[in-house]
Amino acid sequence: MDRDQILERLDDPIALETLYRESPRAFHRALMKAREARPDEIVLRVWEARLADGERTASGLRALIPAIAIALCCALLVRLPAVWLGAGWYYPRFAPMWILLGLAFYFWLERRDRSRLIAGLLLAAFVSAFASLLPGSTDSVVMALIHLPILFWVFLGFVFTGSSWRETEPRIRFLRYNGELLILGSLVALGGIVFSAITVALFDRISDGAEDWYFANIGVMGAAAVPIAGTYLYDKVFRRHTGIPSVLARVFAPLFLAMTVIYLLTAFLSGQNPFVDRSFLITVNGLLVMVLGMAVLSIAERGGDEEVRWVDAVYLALLMVTLLIDLLALSAIVFRLASYGFTPNRVVVLGANVAILVHLILVCHAHLGFVRGTAGLEGSRRAAAGFLPAYAAWAMIVCFVLPFIFRLS
Repeated sequence: MDRDQILERLDDPIALETLYRESPRAFHRALMKAREARPDEIVLRVWEARLADGERTASGLRALIPAIAIALCCALLVRLPAVWLGAGWYYPRFAPMWILLGLAFYFWLERRDRSRLIAGLLLAAFVSAFASLLPGSTDSVVMALIHLPILFWVFLGFVFTGSSWRETEPRIRFLRYNGELLILGSLVALGGIVFSAITVALFDRISDGAEDWYFANIGVMGAAAVPIAGTYLYDKVFRRHTGIPSVLARVFAPLFLAMTVIYLLTAFLSGQNPFVDRSFLITVNGLLVMVLGMAVLSIAERGGDEEVRWVDAVYLALLMVTLLIDLLALSAIVFRLASYGFTPNRVVVLGANVAILVHLILVCHAHLGFVRGTAGLEGSRRAAAGFLPAYAAWAMIVCFVLPFIFRLS
């Protein structure tokens, strides 16, 4: 088959389709030569787009096997050692590590950078040894275990962004990936929950202990595989853009803003006080992290359009409310430190609130300039994504310094 056979049939779609079905590979080669001869021919451009789409579909099917293998390995590494080492000890120390390393390995397969592979192996070895040596479940140890996954999340971003990890746009793409994964992973998990409920209901009729065994084994392994499944959908099925997060950001940002303001007003009117009520302070800090994540992801999902829209004012209001929450939580933490002394939990919350405060000030200042028309959107995006290494630095302090300052207490 040669290019002339294709060029002679440009006005006959049925003949072109027949030619393609006779020998798809030969047709593809001839099409490329025909495109060189007539680069502006619309029929050839349509066929090129069609074949390119087919190649992406085939690529997605080829990537399914590695994705399944990675998901299976993560599931086994999360579950099997816990049988001998104990779930209560093993899961907090190692389950997040294996899942995040599995995600990093998925993206590493695209570039196969030796330096990143070595860095991942060294990080896994060092953290594994360190986590294994952490004794008991004291406050400083628990804080260290909570912050260890942040290090692997940062490493995932390092692999995801490749050699351009210092630039703003790759970091924005990484933040978008997190938003996409949250949505797609939730959908996969929902399907898994429905399947598990049906399975347990069936097997409970023939075995009394089926439910406990299923969730302790299959349920745990399935939960470990969910992020890999969500990442595969994001990468190969939706081609790294579903459009769902941007829609949800526009819908839920106003709802989050209203919910946050109404909750804080209701709590204070009912007599809640974070200065003396520890549980309310914990709730305020949880709300702070949730709203901060919503605000940052909303800006990350904001397109590159420089036109100021109503939703940008909502994002700014959400950021300002988050800033007020942070100031409230920070003042309550300082009060409790002055009144009751230093503990690992209070020091960690204090440091996290200070880091969040600086981040919020930077993002608020940049986004205020954009809304007022004195600055571009790039400043908001840079402020939202550029502070991520600071969180990694704080997590390293909590993991590797704080436990020894408090003597593992």
